[in-house]
Amino acid sequence: LAEAVRLARPGAFEGDILAAMQGAVFRGDGDYPGNEFIIGSGPAARLGRYQSGRRCLGEDDTLTIEFAGVFRHYHACLYRTIKIGRPNPKHEEMHRIARAALAAGTEALRPGRPVGEVFDAFRRVIETGGYAPDNFAYGYALGATFSPNWMDWPMLYSGNPVIAEPGMVFFEHPAVRDARDGLAAVVGETLLVTATGCERLSRASFDYVRVP
Repeated sequence: LAEAVRLARPGAFEGDILAAMQGAVFRGDGDYPGNEFIIGSGPAARLGRYQSGRRCLGEDDTLTIEFAGVFRHYHACLYRTIKIGRPNPKHEEMHRIARAALAAGTEALRPGRPVGEVFDAFRRVIETGGYAPDNFAYGYALGATFSPNWMDWPMLYSGNPVIAEPGMVFFEHPAVRDARDGLAAVVGETLLVTATGCERLSRASFDYVRVP
């Protein structure tokens, strides 16, 4: 993430950003991820999926990145959105809602409770903020996974009756997207379920990031 923030500037090439991010993993004795790092700017910033082809960041742009630190095939994923160029109060508010939704989901991820309650917590915050969830699930379990996917079972969707247990690991990533204005704000991280709640597996900041 630090490498992405360091390089994210108007005119920066997405390929250079990806190379630096993956290089940081390798320098830490990490592995290739179970699936591709996701990067999207311009029209692809709202996609949330891998797409081929790379572009240079515009003067007024949004960069979305979903990636993982990987060690011996165990994954700790992060999801962040970086604003490039001019300030955008609406995007900052969307980020605030996404961050609040993540906090609510983290509180709902507790041992002995159904994991479906995590998505319900996301949805309440997103809808209170004036938006609507645009996906049926905002997260899933992680394990020692292999290509072509780092996703594991179970997923975080409403009504999922699977009970969270200590030792389970989940990647939560609630999203706030606005198709009309072409904006997206996502804040995601990986959590370990403990005997009393859950533990973050990252030291990364949740702060809104805008680079000039």
